Amino acid sequence: MEQQPLYLLDRESPAERRRRQQRQQQSTCCSCLLVVISALIMLIVLWHPLISWWQRRSGTGQGHQIVTMFPLQVQTDAAAYRRYSLVRLQIQVTNPYGETVRLNEPPQLVVRRDEQIIITVAGVRRLTPSWDANSSSYICYWPIPWAAQPGEYVAEAKIKIPDPDNWPWQLDLPPDAKRPSYKHGTSFCIARVPFQISRQLPPSISPGLCAATWEADFPEGQVVKRPDGTAGDWRAILDWCEFLGADALWFRGAVTRRGCTDEAPFVKDNIEAIPRLAAATHRRGLRFGTWAVAYATYPRKRTDNRGLPSYQWAQDISRSTGQTSNVSFISLLDPKRITHLADFFEQMQKTRDVDFVGLDYIRNDRGGYEMTDQFTSQMPVDLPENWADYSRKQRWKYVAQKVESEWNSDVDFYEQWNWWRAHLNASNVEQIIRESGIRKPVWIFQLGWMHGAQHGQDAFMFNDAGVAFVAPMLYQSESFQHFDYLIKSWKEYTKPGQVNLIAGDQVDDYWHKQSFSATKGSRRPAAPEVMYLRMMQAHREMVEGERTIGAFWHDISRAAVQGRLGPYPGSEWALAGAAAFSDIRQSWEVYPLRVQLSVPDSAPIGAICTAQITVKNVSQSPTRDIIIKLEDTEHIVPVSHRQRQVAEIGPGEVHIVPLRLRITQADTERANRYMVAVRVGWAPGDYGEEVRRDLPRTIIAMKYINGI
Repeated sequence: MEQQPLYLLDRESPAERRRRQQRQQQSTCCSCLLVVISALIMLIVLWHPLISWWQRRSGTGQGHQIVTMFPLQVQTDAAAYRRYSLVRLQIQVTNPYGETVRLNEPPQLVVRRDEQIIITVAGVRRLTPSWDANSSSYICYWPIPWAAQPGEYVAEAKIKIPDPDNWPWQLDLPPDAKRPSYKHGTSFCIARVPFQISRQLPPSISPGLCAATWEADFPEGQVVKRPDGTAGDWRAILDWCEFLGADALWFRGAVTRRGCTDEAPFVKDNIEAIPRLAAATHRRGLRFGTWAVAYATYPRKRTDNRGLPSYQWAQDISRSTGQTSNVSFISLLDPKRITHLADFFEQMQKTRDVDFVGLDYIRNDRGGYEMTDQFTSQMPVDLPENWADYSRKQRWKYVAQKVESEWNSDVDFYEQWNWWRAHLNASNVEQIIRESGIRKPVWIFQLGWMHGAQHGQDAFMFNDAGVAFVAPMLYQSESFQHFDYLIKSWKEYTKPGQVNLIAGDQVDDYWHKQSFSATKGSRRPAAPEVMYLRMMQAHREMVEGERTIGAFWHDISRAAVQGRLGPYPGSEWALAGAAAFSDIRQSWEVYPLRVQLSVPDSAPIGAICTAQITVKNVSQSPTRDIIIKLEDTEHIVPVSHRQRQVAEIGPGEVHIVPLRLRITQADTERANRYMVAVRVGWAPGDYGEEVRRDLPRTIIAMKYINGI
């Protein structure tokens, strides 16, 4: 983009000059703009007379001819940028004869908005460009700040003018007047160029989207347990979706393993199963999504990358020996992987019954130091003075040391590394979406810690790249305090209307039972209850003043085939997730009913206690054929009826239904914590515009009771 320059030369007394120079030590003089505007107006009005006058004065004799041009030009490589972009700035300096020159001191550059200097990533205020001999100009890059406000920005370059007398400016003097001399002053030239930062508005998605995932390979010929524990085949996946009350199934479809090739980069059985699984999902009245594992390859723990496509691999380096090695992740710089992922997206766009397409592992887990030179040349990081003399091994070790060992002491370097990776990840996603021509909604699984920044991920950048919604993973938190901090980082960063979030948690007893040592209050929760609490806290608090639009439960294979379930059956983990799904939808008022379950905090083992179910019709129409059923959970049995039915509940009416139950036995392995869960269903009907008729007509309410 061409510049819109502003120029300034000083002409003042020594005392005035000293005062101005003192003011300019930190910022440009506040009167510069008036001087600049006046100079521009004068130059526009007198341009042609000045040209003629100067040509007459300078003549056409031998030697260099003074030319009427300005000493400083600044350009951007585009007129507008998204928030994941790097703004490339090119600055050219010329002498009075039109020759490009290199200064003893490079230009200084800032970016302003509304005349205020913008502080960007890692607290950077000013950029110092580097000389590029190929273009005979200075080059630098400005990283757009995290979550930058959209609007017009101005890049401003500034240099000292060592020879202002040689420039034919301020020539509005009589022919016999003496031209002023600048040899006793300090003169500056300032050039500016405007550019836009824009954002992509998130698409409108109906609230209440709740998905169950399947992260294993397609289980052709394998036994998959149903929620009731009986053996089934791959169709049991959909039984779990219905048990959870999910309205979508997300299947990990594109996986790269040993045996894959450049021509067939993903596991064939999974790709071929997608149309069959998608069609079966639609027959159950659910939507279907499939995702690709972007940069991870399997098996993860291996010693070499034999038997895999010929990718550029992410590189790690030993901090002690300097030995470099491939890791199991594909380099973020590899264009072949982008092509393969775009091909998968294009295929899914053409595949009937596929409603969503997603990406996971948009990052490197380890290494990535093959990106060192590109990172250090584009980001304003502080480097050793003799950086140009470093060998490749030394450069990689330096960055690895900063990232892995000094991340907590040199936080600026670490933040710039993370921003640059997030910029690269989002740029890759944008290219995948663009090249594939995908029109179906795209989602991204994003790690949750520090709103993804520590992993080179940013929800706003993904949104601007064309992602419809981001799915933060609420995994591996060691305590409630740890999880609170995770949610706080999102809450402080994310504002309403900026991005669609669908947060989720995983079936994993190990990470949830870690919370036992630091509970909220004195009560010790069961691990599935911790899952429920985390999903609901994320829904309510991740975005200040707004709720997430849905949730996901991860994953069915861990509950139905193999996973760290602890003393809890897979169905109990599913009911905890289902209760979160129901409460999220009730908070959006997309159901005609609101259900609350009340049970005693504790009850004697073997004694009878009562669960009270409150059902309120919050729609504008009568709700008919309401069925209230006590779910079959560990060591909880009904005393009389397991199921009750209510013929009709009118608008605004409330019905309270009691169910008597008993804890059958003590179970110290689960700390005598027992789940009481009820399922409420109702007849189809038109309950008003706000009520979604495409969602499963089921509400799960769940509470834990302590046996004493």
